[in-house]
Amino acid sequence: MSGMFTKTAVHAGPCRSAPTVGTHGMVVFGTGTGTDCYLSHRPMFFAPYDFQVLLDVELDERGRRALGADRRAGFVGCHAFAPAGLSLADLDPSARHPRTAFRGNLIRGHLDRGGAVIARDIDVTVRNVVSFAQLDVHRLRKAELLTHLCFGRPGKMYLAHRIVRRPSFDQIVAARLIPGTVTDLLGHPLPDDVGELEFERAQPIILGQRDFAGQRLRVGEIAVAAFHTTTSAGGERGFLVEIAIERQIHLEVADLA
Repeated sequence: MSGMFTKTAVHAGPCRSAPTVGTHGMVVFGTGTGTDCYLSHRPMFFAPYDFQVLLDVELDERGRRALGADRRAGFVGCHAFAPAGLSLADLDPSARHPRTAFRGNLIRGHLDRGGAVIARDIDVTVRNVVSFAQLDVHRLRKAELLTHLCFGRPGKMYLAHRIVRRPSFDQIVAARLIPGTVTDLLGHPLPDDVGELEFERAQPIILGQRDFAGQRLRVGEIAVAAFHTTTSAGGERGFLVEIAIERQIHLEVADLA
C-alpha cells in the first residue's frame, strides 16, 4: 500500500514587503543518496531570512560523492549548503512557476562557524517542497502547544520543530513511529501498519505525554503524536501514534531568540 499524505502543503502565502534574496544557509540531512536527502533553511526573525523551508532534494553526482566520502571517512557532524543568490520566494509551492533547481557550495560543519567547503558549484534539484512558511516577526505573547512537522518515508522519518513566533528554536531529529501504537483520536486501537506511512509533505502534529518532557526533543524520549489533520494508512481522518526520538540532527536557539 502506498503512503498517505494530505493534499495540501504546510505553507502560508506570505505578504512580502522585502526582497528574499540572500545567503541562505541550509542544513543538509538524510543519507544524501537515493530518495533520502533534505535541506532545511536556517531561519531568523528578519528579512530576508524569515522563512522556515524544508526541501526534499537530489544533489548532483559530485555532491553525493563529496558527502559520501566525508561520512565514510568517519565525519559524524553536520553538513550545510550555501545556495548562490537564491530568492526563497521562488521556492514557494503556491507560486505559478516555483523554482526547482539551484546551485551552491557543500560545507562540512556550520556555514558561519568555521565550516569548510568540500564541493563547489553543486547542482541541487528540488523533488518536493516539504514545508514552506513565513515566520511571524512579533514576539510570542502567550504559551502555545509545541507543534512539530513530521515528514519522510517508511523507516526514515524526521521531525522538525514548527517555528511560529519568537522566541523559538530550530530543531530537526530522526524519529521512529512505533508499531502497534496507532489509535483514533479517541484512543481506540487501529490496525494500521506504521511501516506503510509516508509523508512527502510535512504533516503538522502536536506532541503529548508518554516520556515527553516538553520543549526540545531529546534522544530516547517517546511522545504521543496527534496527527489531527492527516489520514491514516487505513483511511481514518486523524490518528494518534507513539514516536521514539532516535537522533538529533540540528539544533539552533540563538538565531531565534
